[in-house]
Amino acid sequence: MSPDAEPETDETGTRADPTPGPDGTGRRFGLFLCDCSDPELLEKTLSRVPRETADAFDEVVIMLDRPSPRILSAATALLDDRRANLRIHRPPRHSGPGAIRKEAFEYALRKNFDHAVIMRGDGSHPPEALPDLIRTALSEPEGFVLAIDGAGSTSRRPSRRLATFVQNRILGMRLHDHRAAFRIYPCEALARIPFQLDADGPLFDVEVVLQLRALGIPIRETPIRNPSAGPGPRTSAGSDTALDLLGCATALAYRLHQVHVTRDGRFLVDHDIHYTLKRSKTGSHVQIVSAVAPGSSVLDLGCSNGLLARPLRDKNVRVTGVDVGPGESLSRELAEYHQRDLELPLELPYGRSFDYVVCADVIEHLRNRAQLLRGARRYLKPDGRLIISTPNIALWFYRLSLLIGRFEYGPRGILDETHVHLYTGSTFRREVEKAGFSIRRQRVTSLPFEVVFESTGRSRFIRGLETVYHALARLWPSLFAYQYILEGEITTLDEEATLPSDDPSRPEPATEQASKGPPPTEASPPEGARARPFGTVLPRVDR
Repeated sequence: MSPDAEPETDETGTRADPTPGPDGTGRRFGLFLCDCSDPELLEKTLSRVPRETADAFDEVVIMLDRPSPRILSAATALLDDRRANLRIHRPPRHSGPGAIRKEAFEYALRKNFDHAVIMRGDGSHPPEALPDLIRTALSEPEGFVLAIDGAGSTSRRPSRRLATFVQNRILGMRLHDHRAAFRIYPCEALARIPFQLDADGPLFDVEVVLQLRALGIPIRETPIRNPSAGPGPRTSAGSDTALDLLGCATALAYRLHQVHVTRDGRFLVDHDIHYTLKRSKTGSHVQIVSAVAPGSSVLDLGCSNGLLARPLRDKNVRVTGVDVGPGESLSRELAEYHQRDLELPLELPYGRSFDYVVCADVIEHLRNRAQLLRGARRYLKPDGRLIISTPNIALWFYRLSLLIGRFEYGPRGILDETHVHLYTGSTFRREVEKAGFSIRRQRVTSLPFEVVFESTGRSRFIRGLETVYHALARLWPSLFAYQYILEGEITTLDEEATLPSDDPSRPEPATEQASKGPPPTEASPPEGARARPFGTVLPRVDR
């Protein structure tokens, strides 16, 4: 360990000028030594850490759980031995290995580390393997690194091997050991999982693996060998078997949560981007795309990063996106993008120039829903169509959930925590009709089986399940439809749509200009022409 002087810290205790990461980069690593009960083994473990690796750690933290005077004295002596990046952390209470790791995670997040290395301090995890594990972490910084014993000793008990097999079958994974405790976590992922809800005991390691899986974090297993291993944790065969059974039960609980049979707060992780393009023919995305005619123009309100732009571009459709975000990571297939708060009156530099206005799963996020729908009329051609979708809160599953007293919001789905208004089929139709549209067609969607089962949509079983369920949804939409998709046309034109283009009372167009040229204008009625009734369709200009 480096004998340099104590580094400068800022007001939060974070090093102001952190040493470069183990590969010379600026990525910050924290090494946490857990399960330290023997001062001699702790000292030997620290002495075995390769010097160049030890110096590169931003901090090496000894996590003392229920410290005896002997281990506390030894740790303090190590701290006084001019080890600049060595720290001692004492949790407020003793609760077990899971609680210690929670403290380590909180410490790593508070110090803004990029990676948290969790290693036992009793020598059972070989410090000599740290360089290889760190190289693996740096090769995929967003990934989670799990060290497995290359000699296979971590799974020597038949119950452990059987439990690993069962967990892999339940979860669709191929891990060698779900309980392996020598790990490197990406701190960005730790900030997005509810690890404080996990067990305080040894089941914690299994639960964190499932949370990272739910988040979609890549898991990299790295084989290691430990020729001079310490005794490791002492567990009886009975307690070890019980822990294996609990691990299998936890995997099953995750699957039940995933298919919405239960709602388990441990697995409600924070996805950075909630929704992705769904390619099922019975889903809303594909049905919306199929409803748009080739070669047309689309105004996509609430477009996110442009999910629908790519499949629409394949139909030679020009898509203009609008959303509240700054326009980062947008799909290249978007022709134009405008940053707008959809809760405010919609002002865009266009006239009635779009064949379609699409609001895909947007209206349930808004408080000023009628304002948005009325504003959308101003940008539709008189014979244009509104295509709008929203989830069905009267789905059979949520009826049963409410019957048993469960109504929990989550990060996605019908009870998405960002939804501020929920619709049944009838209330959804009424909302759209009140905004001046007549419903010309209603479509329904199946349950998102490709999301539930994490399928790519190519599975015959999933496709068959979707087809059967979609037939049920069309037969009894109020009970089985997951989402409604309505297609409407304008029944009431805005006042300015009936005014001649040279009328002085016509509102001035927005000052912002589209990147592809001035917005199109509608034709003025011929001089002396008989006034048309309000709401009739005006002829379009030939282009």
